[in-house]
Amino acid sequence: MKNLVAVTIPIYKIQIDPIEQISLSQVIKKLGNYPIIFFAPNSLDTKNYEKFCEEKIPFVTERFNDEYFADIAGYNKLMLSKSFYKRFIDFKYILTYQLDAFVFKDELTYWCNKGYDYIGAPYLYVDLNTYPIKVLTKYRRLLDYLHSWNIPFYRYRHLGNGGLSLRNINSTLRLLTICNRSARSWTTLMEDNFFQYWGNVLFPIFKLPPEIEAARFSIELDPEKTFMAIGEELPFGCHAFMRYSPEFWKTHIEAEGYSIE
Repeated sequence: MKNLVAVTIPIYKIQIDPIEQISLSQVIKKLGNYPIIFFAPNSLDTKNYEKFCEEKIPFVTERFNDEYFADIAGYNKLMLSKSFYKRFIDFKYILTYQLDAFVFKDELTYWCNKGYDYIGAPYLYVDLNTYPIKVLTKYRRLLDYLHSWNIPFYRYRHLGNGGLSLRNINSTLRLLTICNRSARSWTTLMEDNFFQYWGNVLFPIFKLPPEIEAARFSIELDPEKTFMAIGEELPFGCHAFMRYSPEFWKTHIEAEGYSIE
């Protein structure tokens, strides 16, 4: 029988900067009862991470070729490779937690039990005309047109950021097999765009949550407006909290006992 979920954390730097220390401290505090597995380049000296985790959680790491951590393109390639997900085949889900994410509460089992194949922060207020995958923009407009005529049809999901994301292992492996050629040639866009594109096109083979529900899982862009949209209740977590409206997030993060300069 498979374990339910593991928290997976990509690391590629020797030093852990102050913001990353906050992020790592919080995930250990809130999700330390789940398996936490770091994944890193073969050559990385992880002694600083080992020391940080000492007497808190076991330090467990999966190693991959250095090329996957050399730049964003390499990371995207790793996250669209079946070999990556096969490392975690003993789990039903993985939570991908980059060290610019922050988790507010332990709802991980709750979100796993929702049965979605991929969940990440939605893009509620992004101008579709600026979206890089033009065919997906046209697809959403077609769906909106059908709904305007009260024709029941699948409603497009505009999500979700991969920096704090929940992924079903078997469903992801199936998707990467079906879309093998696309995954191998997905070189100019972020890896999470792949799941948004094919998750919408191949519904119901690959299940994505509605956007508002995804916002209750994680917020990235437009945090103030998105926070209002979900009833001013903190989500499970957030991503890129020092990049998008850091002053907004500072209040909530400092309420957890941290100090952000």
